[in-house]
Amino acid sequence: SLGTVQRQLAAMVTIVKARAPARGRGGGRSCSLGVAEAARRGRASTAQPSPSSTPHASSSSSSSSRGARRGLACSAKPSKGFGMLEWFGGGGSVVSQGNVVKSAKFVYNQLWRAMTQELAPQDSTGSYARPKDPFVSDSVEGAGDPARVFYLYTGNACPWCHRCLLAIALLGIEDRVKVVELADDAEKASRGGWIIREGARDPLFGARDLRQVYDGAAAAPGGEGFRGRCTAPLLVDGATKRVVSNNSTNIMRRLNDIAIANGNAAGAAAVDLFPADLAPEIEAAGAKLYTSVNNAVYQCGFSTSQSAHDEAARKLFQALDDLEAELAGGRYLLGDRVTAADLMLLPTLCRFDACYAVLFKCACRRIRDYPNLHQWMQRMFALPGSVEAFDADGCKRSYFQQLFPLNPSGIVPYSPSAWQDMGIDPANRIPQNQASEHLHIRNPSAATPTSAN
Repeated sequence: SLGTVQRQLAAMVTIVKARAPARGRGGGRSCSLGVAEAARRGRASTAQPSPSSTPHASSSSSSSSRGARRGLACSAKPSKGFGMLEWFGGGGSVVSQGNVVKSAKFVYNQLWRAMTQELAPQDSTGSYARPKDPFVSDSVEGAGDPARVFYLYTGNACPWCHRCLLAIALLGIEDRVKVVELADDAEKASRGGWIIREGARDPLFGARDLRQVYDGAAAAPGGEGFRGRCTAPLLVDGATKRVVSNNSTNIMRRLNDIAIANGNAAGAAAVDLFPADLAPEIEAAGAKLYTSVNNAVYQCGFSTSQSAHDEAARKLFQALDDLEAELAGGRYLLGDRVTAADLMLLPTLCRFDACYAVLFKCACRRIRDYPNLHQWMQRMFALPGSVEAFDADGCKRSYFQQLFPLNPSGIVPYSPSAWQDMGIDPANRIPQNQASEHLHIRNPSAATPTSAN
C-alpha cells in the first residue's frame, strides 16, 4: 500500500542520513568537497603577497597544487548516488533490496502516470483520449477584405500548428494572416504549456502566454476568463478580437477561404488546397490520417498501459504500410498535385524518425525505411516556403526537453541535425516558377469556396 511505501521510504531516508557522514570520510561526497577546498586554498595562496623567492612560499604553492590534483582525481570517481543497493540486502538490514526496488518503482510509476494523465487525458484502457476542440467556424467574416488581418498563434514544435503554417506559405497569404510565435514552457505558462516566445509580441492583447489570449478572445459574456484547455493553433480575427477557430483542419479551411476570397477580389487565380472535385477524398483521407497516423503517434507515446500502446502501434504501422503502397502511383496523396491531405500528413512524418520513433516508442520502422513515403517527404519540403515553416532542430529539442513525463532527464539524443535524422536535404527546392505545376489553382470566376468544417 501507499502507507507501507511511505514508511519504507522514511526508513531508507533515516538510514541514508545516518550513514552519509561515514561514507563522506572516503566516498564520493567528500571528494567533491575536496575539489572545492583545494580550489579555495589555491585562490587564497595566490592572493597572499608572499615573496616567491622564499622556501615557505614555494612549499605552500606546491602543497596547494597537490591538494587540487588530489581533489580532481577524487572527482573522477563514478557517483553511486546514496549507495542504497549496497547498504540494503544484508542479513541485518532494516529494509530488503527487493523492497527498495519495488518502492522506488511504485513511487516513480505513480508520479509518471499522474503527470502523463495531466498532460494527456486517458480513457479507461490507458489510451490517450484527445479532447475535442471547442471552437470551429463555417466561414470567415471579412475574408475578401484586403484590409482585414487575422492572427495565428502557433508553436514550432506542434504538428497541428505546422500544418497551418504550411497552408499560409503555400496559399501565399502572409499579408492577411500574421503569425504570433509561441514557445512551449510549462514552467512559465499560467495554464497549459504555451507562452509568447521571447522577443515576440502579442499584438492583440499584450499577453504573456496563450491563456491570456484565450481570456481575451474567448471570454464568457459575463467577463469571466476562459475555462478549458488553452491549445494551439489558435486563429483570431484582428478586427473583432474574437476566436475564429482552434481546430487545425478547420483553420486550414478558413485560410483557404481567405486565399480564394483574396483572388476573387483581385481578379486573380489562387492556390486551392480543398478543390471541390476532390472534397470527398480529402474528407476521407483527413479522417483516416487523424485516427491512424496523426493521433496514433500520440497514443503510442502517452499510453499508460502496454495493451493501449500495442493497439496504437499496430494501427499506426498498418496505416504507414498502406500509405507506402498508395504513393507508388502518384506524386502526392491524391494525385499529382498537393491538397490539404498532404499538409495533414507531413508534420507527423517529418517528426517521426527524430522524435516519435524514440520518445513515443514508435520503433517498428523509420520513415526512411519506406522509400515512397521518404521520397514524398523530400518532395513536400521542396515546395516554396515549406522548409522555412519548420525549425527541425528546435522541434526536436522541444519534444525531448519539454515533455517531462516521457523524458525526465531532458537529454536530447545526439545527431548532427534533425534534417539528417529525417534524411532530407533542405537545399533541394522546386523553383518558384515551377511551383504551380504541383498545386491546384483556382480561377477567380470559380464558385465561392465550400463552407464545410
